[in-house]
Amino acid sequence: MDTRDLARAYEELLAAVEAFTAARGIAEADRTTADWLLVHIALTDGMLARAARALMAGERARVDNDACMSREAIAAAIASSTHAERVATVRHGAAQLLELVGRMPWDMALSDVAVRLVDRGGREVFAGELKWVDVITVRTHDHLPGHVRALRQFVANLG
Repeated sequence: MDTRDLARAYEELLAAVEAFTAARGIAEADRTTADWLLVHIALTDGMLARAARALMAGERARVDNDACMSREAIAAAIASSTHAERVATVRHGAAQLLELVGRMPWDMALSDVAVRLVDRGGREVFAGELKWVDVITVRTHDHLPGHVRALRQFVANLG
């Protein structure tokens, strides 16, 4: 699969994370939300990497973000890591996902994936089948850019 757009989305995300990290005077509520975002992104990257590995092994892939939205799992990850460790985890997860997606042949990218998505409250917002390429397209053009906007807004709030 072509990963250029996904790589660009991660570059923008990591640039926004760096700007956030360098900013001084960020409100505590914004720091808390940014911590949540970083862990959520890392958990989601791990979920997507597992799905990519399943596809590449010829197995049925499933994307279920329930654990990636879990308040308890995210709180535990925040409590057991530093900001720098969370950023490093996001970098590593992005690199790993990009490598896996980049090795995937196009015909495999057209495979159906069982998808279940929940919101922050744990309410199911989608359940069905999507093509793997569509899962990655949403990650690239909707999910990551939304997090970039949030991180940039925290920095803009300082001005």
